[in-house]
Amino acid sequence: MFKDLIGIPFEYGKMDCWILAIEVFKRFGIDIPEYNVARAAVKECNMKAVSNEMEAKTAEWIKCKEPSVPCIVAMSLGIPGFINHIGVYIGNNKFIHVTHKKTVVIERLNNPLYANRKYYTFNSN
Repeated sequence: MFKDLIGIPFEYGKMDCWILAIEVFKRFGIDIPEYNVARAAVKECNMKAVSNEMEAKTAEWIKCKEPSVPCIVAMSLGIPGFINHIGVYIGNNKFIHVTHKKTVVIERLNNPLYANRKYYTFNSN
């Protein structure tokens, strides 16, 4: 279902973590809104601004205790306490994501790098 996405390089506004989430949700038949999620702040490496904007967007999402397919996996990478990255849970303890200077990958949730995370489903009401 995602083989064609694996290995696509990160590129702001073309294949970043939010653009990937839109594509993955679309493959499950769910349209989620496009956000201009702090692209300027990301380019400036202002992770506090990125986190503040991402936290503000969660009002449109419902927090879950456990992941379900598909759901947003929101996490803090490198800056404890700040959500600054997302992926999408795709089942079997795995999620798909792309990070700066890397390519789209599928990884396991139990990787210690991703221990600080939250799960959200989209509130379409």
